[in-house]
Amino acid sequence: MNLRSFRRFLKRHRGLTLMEAVVALGVIAVAVPLILSATAVSTRTRMNAETDTRSAWLARTVQQELTSAWRDLPSPLFPVKPTFPNLGSPTAPEVLLFDADGQFLARGTADDFLNGVRNNRAVYLVSLHAQKQNPANLTSNEDLLSRVQITVAHPAQGPRPKRVSITYTVLIPRQTSP
Repeated sequence: MNLRSFRRFLKRHRGLTLMEAVVALGVIAVAVPLILSATAVSTRTRMNAETDTRSAWLARTVQQELTSAWRDLPSPLFPVKPTFPNLGSPTAPEVLLFDADGQFLARGTADDFLNGVRNNRAVYLVSLHAQKQNPANLTSNEDLLSRVQITVAHPAQGPRPKRVSITYTVLIPRQTSP
């Protein structure tokens, strides 16, 4: 390539003008925050979905363990058979603590329920209480059902008003001895 052809090449390919550079920077300045906010929203949505799924799984596990305990089967969550049909109360429920993987850690206290847990491994706080629930179409005087409210809350360390809670209500039948 000789000098003359090189100069022609430079005249045709001069580079960006100031206006083109400003427009390009403006497009980048608008696009980057939009992409970052979309990523943050999707991450938050994924985390909420994960927590909701874990909450449903924990509630189901607690329901199964409670049913087993009422049947006099061994249960790690309820070493002593819970009373039937009433268990705890809305203001003083039974409290169970679970880690991030859904593993049972320990039983909690009323102070844990109100003010938050001191255990650093606890992520989920499960509170439950039950009341007798007899069907309207049944005339028996026996207590046959218990309506159990299971509330899964996180983070367990936070005080009660700052926790995200999901409440599940289930009916558990009384297990009669054969």
